[in-house]
Amino acid sequence: MTRRFILGVVLVAALAIPRYALAHEGHAHKVIGTVAMRHENHVEVKATDGKTSTITLNEKTRILRGKAKVNADEINQGERVVVTATETKDKDGKATFVATEIHLGVANTAASK
Repeated sequence: MTRRFILGVVLVAALAIPRYALAHEGHAHKVIGTVAMRHENHVEVKATDGKTSTITLNEKTRILRGKAKVNADEINQGERVVVTATETKDKDGKATFVATEIHLGVANTAASK
């Protein structure tokens, strides 16, 4: 009986530890999709699975078009983006994402000529 109990506890712990490790905040998330809307301090990105995420921008957010740094005014609605963001949770447990880096598609200069 004791042996089965210990085995059960070990099994539950082994299954619970990876779930806990994945649920913590502060690690990087990637959001790939198109810009649904841009505001002064955040963008809404519609991912390839149809889910829309609101990503907050701050003074530390790097915005790149190719290898060149650009400002937030160059983010256009409908543009493809790859966002690296850190998840934080407020006191109510609601998750928010703060962008550390946003990669915009490279402008096709041949098409604009």
